[in-house]
Amino acid sequence: MIDEHDVREMLLRRAHTVPATPTDMPTAVRRARRRLVLNGVVATVAAVAIAVATFAGVDAIRNARIPAHRPTPSPSVPRANREVLNFTGTSYTPGDLVAVNPESGDARMLVENLDNVLSATWSADGRWIAYATAPGYADVTPGSAVTYELWVVGRSRKPRLIDTGTNIFVGSGSLGWTWSRTGAELLWARLSGDPYIERSKPTVIDFETGETTVLDPIDGYVGLRPEWSPDGTRIVFASEGALYSVDLGSGERSLLARLPEPGVNVDSIQWSPEATHIAIDAGATLYVMDADGSDVRLLADGDEVAFAWSADGTRLTFAHGPPADGEIRIGVASMDGADPTEIGSVAVVFCTYKSPCDMAWSPDGSEVAFWQLGGENSLIAADGSGEAEPIDELTYRSWDGGSYSCECWGPG
Repeated sequence: MIDEHDVREMLLRRAHTVPATPTDMPTAVRRARRRLVLNGVVATVAAVAIAVATFAGVDAIRNARIPAHRPTPSPSVPRANREVLNFTGTSYTPGDLVAVNPESGDARMLVENLDNVLSATWSADGRWIAYATAPGYADVTPGSAVTYELWVVGRSRKPRLIDTGTNIFVGSGSLGWTWSRTGAELLWARLSGDPYIERSKPTVIDFETGETTVLDPIDGYVGLRPEWSPDGTRIVFASEGALYSVDLGSGERSLLARLPEPGVNVDSIQWSPEATHIAIDAGATLYVMDADGSDVRLLADGDEVAFAWSADGTRLTFAHGPPADGEIRIGVASMDGADPTEIGSVAVVFCTYKSPCDMAWSPDGSEVAFWQLGGENSLIAADGSGEAEPIDELTYRSWDGGSYSCECWGPG
């Protein structure tokens, strides 16, 4: 540690060693010379004093005790440690939207004092959250319409209202939105009229650039939401047994494929991560096809309830039934044309649109997990070795992207 007193003494000693001014110089010159010397000494002492103070401050910072629980600085929304979204209230009681660390269980505040949260999802880059609320939900009478709101909160921690609407099917996708798989682009379409007949014009907002794109209306039953292509340039939606592709740059719409069963309702679409295949859940029947719409083929028929792509897109896991003795079968299909392989079975209570089931892969692709509302969540090796084991919900949800859903289906 530098001692300020010692530095001053050293500088003063050096100042006394400056050669004396010759006595035969004019008096004015001698006085000017002395002023220059003294001013230089004072300036040097001041500079060193500043340096001493700086070093002292740095040393103090280095030795300062770091608080065990420092408040998270803004921005605080970006996802970390595979956090999962959660709501501390219920459909009928207020609470906060938080991000939970699946390993420690620690919760981080995102948005305070909300009436309710119906569902919430992270953007692909983990920097934004879209969530839906239904103000006054607890006071709505059974069978009446419910007003919902779609919000987005980002790094500024100032939630932005995106859209509002009224629909009785609160929990079944009345606000069909989905994030792109490349960044911070949100696509949503508000239901209007009969929720199974019409939607308003789908809209895309890029929250990094602020750019908004409005697409042509989508008519007919289109499932719960359209699906983004992995590169973020197109969306795919289904209507009356056909799949359509929309180019987001030009707005051009084209027929992608027709399913073998004419007019069948499509409940969900999932594009494989590497963009070569598309899986379609149509009336409890699972199809897969090439991304260009060719080679549509059946994977599972009858009581198919859930499916998920592996991270590399080479495998698709799915659960199908009907349940026998309280269990449902789990299969894995590779995209090399081989027949699907059954890897085991898991305990199941019931899987319907009101009692949904879902699936997810472990980050390393060695295991698949089965989630169900009101039942035990299960884990099974993707190669079929071993028996199914329980998996806690936070771990499952961290594998599944960290989204939240209250599974509320209307008052009463």
